[in-house]
Parts: sequence; C-alpha cells; structure tokens
Amino acid sequence: MNFSKILDLYDLDACSVLFKHVESKELLVLANGIERFRIETQTKYDNDEHLLEVLGVLKKVFFKFTSSFLPFNKVIDRDLENEMLKKFFQLKRSYPEIFEHIITPIAKSYRKVVEETNNYLHEYLSVYINSNAEVGMRVALVTKRSLSGEEIMLINTEVKSSIKTYFFTENSFRKSLDTFDYVIYIGNPKYFGEYVTNTFKGKTVTFTSYDIFSNLMTPNKVFDEINPNGAYSTIFKNITFGEPSIKKGNINLERSDSTNATVNKFIEEQQNEDSNSSDLVEANIVYLENERFLFAPRDSKIRVFNPDEKTNFIKQINFKDVEVDDYIVIRNDRDTKLIAEVADQDVLKSRAKYFRTLQSEWKDKLRFNVKKKGIKRVSDILTNRYQINTASSQSLRSWCNEESICPTELPKLLKALKYEKNRLEEIYETMKKIQQAHRKAGRIISEKLMNEISKDIMRELQEKGLYTFKSKEFNGASFNIERIVSIDHSRYLIAPYNLMKPINID
Repeated sequence: MNFSKILDLYDLDACSVLFKHVESKELLVLANGIERFRIETQTKYDNDEHLLEVLGVLKKVFFKFTSSFLPFNKVIDRDLENEMLKKFFQLKRSYPEIFEHIITPIAKSYRKVVEETNNYLHEYLSVYINSNAEVGMRVALVTKRSLSGEEIMLINTEVKSSIKTYFFTENSFRKSLDTFDYVIYIGNPKYFGEYVTNTFKGKTVTFTSYDIFSNLMTPNKVFDEINPNGAYSTIFKNITFGEPSIKKGNINLERSDSTNATVNKFIEEQQNEDSNSSDLVEANIVYLENERFLFAPRDSKIRVFNPDEKTNFIKQINFKDVEVDDYIVIRNDRDTKLIAEVADQDVLKSRAKYFRTLQSEWKDKLRFNVKKKGIKRVSDILTNRYQINTASSQSLRSWCNEESICPTELPKLLKALKYEKNRLEEIYETMKKIQQAHRKAGRIISEKLMNEISKDIMRELQEKGLYTFKSKEFNGASFNIERIVSIDHSRYLIAPYNLMKPINID
C-alpha cells in the first residue's frame, strides 16, 4: 500500500465543494412530459404493469441523455429507440387517450432532442475546466459508468493540452488514493451516494448535473456529528460549500434501483420458461462494474486477474474464494464450453469422443429418471435405498448438467442406475480422467491468456473497471476482464446457458 498517497489525502489544506447546473431546454421539456406520464400512471391507473414498463423505457432513454457526452443525435442506439417506438404503438392500441394527450407530446419532445448535434454537458464541462486551467493541473472526471473511447476523445480534444485529465468510474475512484486539483463528478451527490459526501480528494470538488435535478449537499450540524461514544467527526473541517443548485420545476424523475428490478425480472422470466428443473444450477449473483451482473455457479472455479502477482497473474480459484474488487476473466461465451474444448483437443485428444459418449450415457439415464419420477422422488430413493448421502435435490440438478463430471459418490449412483460392475468401473475411471483433463485445460487456458495480456492494461482497468480483448490463441474468442463490485450469496436456480454471462442492468 502506498502510504505517502494516504498522507496526501489527509494533507489537503482545504477543499471547496461546488454545485453546478447545466441547462437544456429540450431535455427539460422531455423530462416534464415523462413526469406527467409518471403521475398519470400512479394516480389514475394504479401503477398498471404495462404502463410501468413504458415508463421504465422512457426513463432509460432520458437518463442516457443526461449522462452522455456524445452529441444528442448519437446517444440513443437503434435498438433502444425501436423498443420505445414499439411501446408507443402498444399504447396507441390499448390506451388511446394516454397516447393522444401524453405520449404524442413526449414523442415530439424526444424528436427535438435527437435533432440536436451538440451536447450541453460536454460544452459546459469544457468551458468550466478551461476557464480554471493552469499548466500541469490535474483533473479527475468521475462518472457512474465508464465512458466510451469516443466520449473520452471528445473531452480530451476540447480541454487544453496543458491539463492532465484522468477518467474514473465511481468504484475505481473510490479505490484510488490519488489527489487532484479538481475532482468533477458527473451527477449530484445523491446519485453517487454517501462516499462522495465524506471523502474529498481534490482542492476543488464539483458536482455537475442538468438543472432537472437538485444539486446540493447538506453538511451535518456539529451536534449531529457527535456519536454516542462521544467521538467528534472532523470530516467537514476546512471544507467550504458553494451555493446549492435547486432543480427547475417540480420534476421527480429519479434513477430508481433498477438493479434489483432487472435481476428479479430476469429470474421470473426464466422460471416461466419450460426449463427442466433438473437442468438448473445453484448460482450466486456477482455485480460487476458499469451496472452489469452475472450468475456464477456456487461450486465452480473462476478465473481471476491479479496484476500484483509477478508470474501467475491469471489463475483459477474456487468461487467461494472470490472477493469484492477482484478482477474476473470471462469468455464472452460459456467458459465451461471453452474448458471442454481445450480438454478434448489438447489433453484427451483421440480418447475424447469415446470418453464424452460415456459421460453423456450416465447423465442421460439420470435425467430420464428425474424427468419420469421427479427430482424430489429420485433424491429420496437415492438417499434412503442406496445410501447416497450427497443426493440432495440441489446435487441432482448439478449432476444432470455438464458442469459436474465426477461426483464424489458416483460409483453408488452408477450402481443405482443399474450398471454392471465392469461397466461401472470403466465409467468411474473415465470420469476421473475427464475431470483431470478439465483441470489441466484450466491451467492451459490461464497460461495462454497470460502470454497475451500485458499488465499495462491496468490504467484502463482502473479507469473503466472493464477490459475487452480478443485471443489469437483461441481463434479470436473474446474475453472480458471485469471488476467485482459486490456479491449476493443468496441461492438462485439458473439455467446453465445463463451462467457466467454478463448482463447489462439496462
């Protein structure tokens, strides 16, 4: 740990906290229209589910405008615009009155926004930084999500070359021990949360938002800072606060906690599918940088990137050993599929086809029994009649999918599946060899990736929390390195094809 940087953090003589508003008449009109729709949905339609879906899409579109540095006519991609138009047409058929009096004005105001070839936030920021510019000045620009290369280029092009600009996501800035002349948050304090209200890493800290949102911070009063133990907080010592910026109008559009809503909707949709419950896998939710998440199998191994290691900076570890702020390496396709491919091609070779046939054979028998009798009934039979202590419903689900190769009590399971002794022993020995091949394949993949990844990617990882690369070793397969923000250890039953697949909260 760099203790000198920690001392720098507490050595700032004083800090000025400012609250700046950016004006956009076009966005204000759009916000008013969406707010009117929100109120109508709540008061007259009792939060109708279909109307809430439309509101969710409209808010998604609106908040993309408020957080982007791109020209407004480039912010919304075709897929999102088509999704919004589809919702509009549905409303026209089902809610003609709402469509005529509320949606039509929203559509017109949206059209005016996307006709704009400028971006007010980008313009304001460039003027603000340049007007305070000094040679060698260090500026940290902090955003909730990572900026695209195009957005970074736009900012760097407009900002004076004598200024050193650093880009951070909220989480990467939290980890950084650096201090700056200016720290500029894109959003108000409420958007970023408690951390930004008690840790100041710049001589001047500026919160910048559109005037649709209130932009302010209320320091605690002295007596509020004295906790029951008698300790006094000095967080706001030598901190001066500028005038608060109050939002225009009475608009109450807030970024709702869309994360939980998205996860719950995803799980609900999966449960409604006709998936065989025996195929489902127990998984935990891993939340990633840039408002993304994935489901990780509880009993799996996860590949992690550790730049502090001199040699084995990519390695596989058990999921239970993965921690927040670890960088995980994810193939943009199922990772288990890659391991199986490498195991077959580089380890098992000519034996692979026959070995996989034996693997499929006993799994198909097990799946047939589960489908015929039900997973609970099969679990009871295996536990009581065949004394297989590990034959819980959760274990049966695991044994039925491809991730499980050689369960601990596989010989007992094969006997229960009516295999004769010689065939039983052959399958058991073969599964042990496949398992060993998978372990070796995991090491091979890690070694090959280490040869392709440079530790020089750390600055981009620290700024964005995400790095994507294509592997020559694996025929152009795409991999992501992503930072873990938090882990939900609740158990979820997830279809195998949805595992280790990053999903955008959007």
